[in-house]
Parts: sequence; structure tokens; C-alpha cells
Amino acid sequence: MPSLVALATLDYVVVVAYLLAMLYLGALFSRRQETSDEYFLASRSIPWFAIGLSIIATLMSSLTYVSEPGEVWKSGITNMLGKMLAIPFEMALVWLVFIPFLTKLRYTSAYDYLADRFGPSTKWLGIALFLWLAVAWMGFIVLVSSRILAVASGLDLTLVVLTVGVVATVYTVAGGLRAVIWTDVAQVVLMLGGALMTIGYVAIHTSSTPADWYDLVVTKHSTKQLEWYSFDPFTRSTILTVALNMFVWHICTHIGNQMTVQRYFSAGSLAAARKSFVVGSLTGVVINLLLLVVGLALYFYYQGEAKPEGVTPTGKEADMIFPLFAMHRLPAGLAGAWIAAMLAAAMSSIDSGINSSASVLTVEWHRHFPHSREETTGGGIRGAKLLTFLLGAFTTAAAFGLDFLTRDRNIIEMMGRSFNCFTGPLGGLFLLGMFVPRCGNRAATAAGILGTAVSISIAFSQEIFGLAQSISFTWVQPCALVATLVMGVLLSFVPGERPK
Repeated sequence: MPSLVALATLDYVVVVAYLLAMLYLGALFSRRQETSDEYFLASRSIPWFAIGLSIIATLMSSLTYVSEPGEVWKSGITNMLGKMLAIPFEMALVWLVFIPFLTKLRYTSAYDYLADRFGPSTKWLGIALFLWLAVAWMGFIVLVSSRILAVASGLDLTLVVLTVGVVATVYTVAGGLRAVIWTDVAQVVLMLGGALMTIGYVAIHTSSTPADWYDLVVTKHSTKQLEWYSFDPFTRSTILTVALNMFVWHICTHIGNQMTVQRYFSAGSLAAARKSFVVGSLTGVVINLLLLVVGLALYFYYQGEAKPEGVTPTGKEADMIFPLFAMHRLPAGLAGAWIAAMLAAAMSSIDSGINSSASVLTVEWHRHFPHSREETTGGGIRGAKLLTFLLGAFTTAAAFGLDFLTRDRNIIEMMGRSFNCFTGPLGGLFLLGMFVPRCGNRAATAAGILGTAVSISIAFSQEIFGLAQSISFTWVQPCALVATLVMGVLLSFVPGERPK
């Protein structure tokens, strides 16, 4: 895709000011670090509203922020209807079951539960699945965000990738979880502002309302875009398959993903954890609905305007509709503010992934080398910061190697086929621990390995089995979770294990 004209000077000023502000917050919070509990859990003293906003900032990421408006061009309101349909069910399960369970565990690493419940092989499988998920997820975020910035600014992609990766790594290394959470709060505000700026611009310049935008999308593609279900596994998406996929993703993320679980561990009580969950969930609904409205607005806007050069609404380039609109149409300064909002969405995920991965590895390092654990700002904190830095550097490097996976798939589809391959099996290990008392270490490990194999086989069915097209990405996580649970239950009846 060709580069656009360079941004105005004011836009660069806004972007640089944002980056400097993030670095300043990292340095500010670094002064409070005296123990590893402070570095990774903020001494379990973060306010519930900040935890909630941090969770949604982490889970949203720039991938969702950029892709949801573009998804309107491919499937209309199908994806969002599916998401909204799943929310009441997933919220009830997380609120009633998962959060009370998690707040009873006084761990730094969620995977210590797998060790205590099953044994070492299940724990290490869980750690491996999480690290693969986290690194692939962060690398994909760095790559997508950097491509957008490179196109918007005309800067070299390598330079942009290094800038995004380095800034997120530096303030995460410096400030620990406390810096991650409070920068996430600021980043949620920026994400909301970027969406509202776009909606306001289209409404004013076209003298139209969201009702007009919705009517246009539904009337143009009503049959295709409101497909509730299909028995064809190759159908890209329907409302019910999206709802099922999102339900599985949500429950597995809230029980098995260290990036989320770590937030609940940092809450001071069950009540605070539940409040943070409600804040995060409702904020997520608001942002998702705003992004849907952004997609409707841009669909309406470009009916009377030429689409940006190189953008095909039915191809993966549709993901560029939102960022290119901001670059083409928003006034100087506001375009820079939009870039800051997109960077905020990216870095809120990168910092969380780096910090959470480092916390898991640090716990394991201290367990195997107990003499290295110091409750001062000496070796314990220095080792944690070194791991955090190395993870950030590795993630930045990994961004350069992920391009070959995208092919002609857009961001939402690739999320299901890349890092989320590991979400279903990972969540399944925890669900086996919670709900299948007979399941032991060998059964859980075998079940997790099978679930991962099923997940990868479905995600890349076209490449692996030579099919004419891939099975829909909406089936990857549900099938992987079911395979993990069924195998765990069946193997639990094999004699020879005495599960804890």
C-alpha cells in the first residue's frame, strides 16, 4: 500500500508528547519498587476501577481497535451482534464462579495452581501455552500497529516497529504492574477519544446520524450480514458462531490467561475484583459499540467519497479504513491524537503481556534458584527487570517474522488463527482442575496437548490438509476447548493416578 503524505508537524508533536508521557509514568512509578510483590502485583493495592479499565485496555488491543470498523465492511453487524449476545452468559460465569475462585489463590503466577492441582508437566504445558500466546499476540500487535504508523507517516517500517516495541518495553521495565495499570487507564481515555472524534467528524460533515448509517449498511447487505447460523463449517461467520467463539475466548481468558488473572490477584478483596470486572466489561461494551458506530460511519461516509487508494473493502486492506480516514480527513493535531489513541491501544496490550510473562518466568526462576530471591531492590527486582526487558526485545523481534501468516486474511480472522490457537487448551486445563476432580496430571497434560493439536489443525486446515479453503476461524477455540475437556474427562477414568 502506498505511503500517504507526511503528517503535519503538530501531529508529530502530539505523538511524541504521548510517548514521552508514557516514559515519564514508568520512571515515576519505579521509585516505589522495593519488593517483587510490588513490581508484579503492585502490593495488591490498586483501586478496583483502575484494575477494570486496565483489563479492558489489555484485552481490547490495537488489533480490535483497528479491525472492528473494518469488519463492518466484510460482515456488517454480524460480529458485533455475536459479541453482545455472548456477554450476559460470560459475565455471569466469570462473576459467580471464576472471580471467587481466583481471589482465594494467593499466587503471583496463575500456573502455580496447575502445579498444585495436577503436577509439574501440566504446569509447564500451561506456561508454554501462555508464553506462545503472549509472544505471538504482542508480536502481531507490534506488527499491525507499526504498519499503520508507517503508512500514515511515511517512516520506515523497521524504525516504527523498533520505536513502538522499545517505548512499551522501557516504561514496563521501569514501572512494573503499577505503571502498566495506570498507563492503561490513560490509554482507555485516548481510545474513547479517537472513536468519538471520528463519529463527530462524519456526523458533522455529512449531516447524518448513526440511524442513517445503520439503515444504509443493513439495507445494502441485509441477507448476508444477519445470518444467524450455518451448518457449513466453512462459512466465515454467523451471529451464533461468533457468540460461541467469544464466549469461549472470554471464559478461557478470565481463568487461564496470566495477563487477566494477574489483575485479579492484585485486587485487595473479592468485592474489589468483582467491581473491577464489571467496570472492565461495561467499558468494553461501550468501546466495542463505539467502534461499530465508527465502522457504520465510515461505510456511510465512503459511499459518497472515493475510498483511500489501495483499500479493498472485501479484502484484508479493509482494516486500514479507520486509520486512513484519520490520516486523510482529520485536521492537523487531531490526526496525531488518533495515532496516539491507536498507540495507546497497542501499548496497553504489549506492556501487560511483557509484565505478565516476566512474572511467570520470575516465579519459576526463584523456585528453581531460591538463593536469587531477595526482598529488596537488589537481585530480585533487577532479575525481574532483566526478564521484562528480554521479553520486550524478543517480542519486538518476533513482529518481523509474523507477516507470512496473514495471507489474504484480515485482523479479526488472524486473531483466531494465530495466538488464540492456545487460548482454548489453556483455559481447558484450568476448567479440568476446577470441575473434574478425577482428572490427574497425566490426563490433564495429554488433554492439553490434544486440544492444542486440534486448535492448530482447524486454524490452518487449508495449509495442513490441502483444503480449498480453511474452516471458519470461529470454530478454532470452541473445538479446542471441547477436545481438551472431553479428553481430560475420558482419561480421568484410566487407573493409576491419584489426583489432588
